[in-house]
Amino acid sequence: VCSPSLVLRWRLMRVATRLLANLTRTPFRVEGLEKLPGRKQPCIFVANHASYLDGPLLIAALDRPFSFVAKIELAGQAIAGTFLRRIDTEFVERFDVKKGAEDASHLFTQAKSGCSLLFFPEGTFTRNPGLLSFRLGAFLAAAEAGLPIVPVAIRGTRSILRADAKLPHRGSITVTIGDPIWPQAIDPQQGGGEKQRDTWATALILRDKARAFISRYSGEPLLDRE
Repeated sequence: VCSPSLVLRWRLMRVATRLLANLTRTPFRVEGLEKLPGRKQPCIFVANHASYLDGPLLIAALDRPFSFVAKIELAGQAIAGTFLRRIDTEFVERFDVKKGAEDASHLFTQAKSGCSLLFFPEGTFTRNPGLLSFRLGAFLAAAEAGLPIVPVAIRGTRSILRADAKLPHRGSITVTIGDPIWPQAIDPQQGGGEKQRDTWATALILRDKARAFISRYSGEPLLDRE
């Protein structure tokens, strides 16, 4: 389960982020909190990524601690890396196949241990609107561990602070939480009784359902490119 020190840091960051929103007069609304699984039920959150604001925003929006899953390149950055390590982020390798497999196994163990994970399955964000293709890591972990995927749509952060912007702009932010998508409720259809194939097919369905929800409530069109 998540450590007490992580829970305390989480509470402090939630208060700080909400205070900043109030001080900057940024309307900040969270919809769908009642849809979250019980606190003792670990889950895998997936959210769209549109701005540097997204991480702190989700800490403020969601009512429980979780571990971010981030690309290993961020660990070496002075500010972002320090911040992410302080909140027990899980760093993963995207380009080394062997290390990537080891990271996937570790994430599976973490998910089963009882601490929820949060992925930005696009892997990055750009200046222009649009939902990039989703990587399968989060959905494979959910299918393997039997944990629900909880889609989270963020709307408004891209217009407030774009990828190459030096200063933020005025705007409002809405975070919409969707119903949990349980892998057990999905029939892979093409499984043919083979567990590996069933897991892959289930992950694809989880991905498509989550991406459709996030596109609808974030107001971002679906893009096919990476």
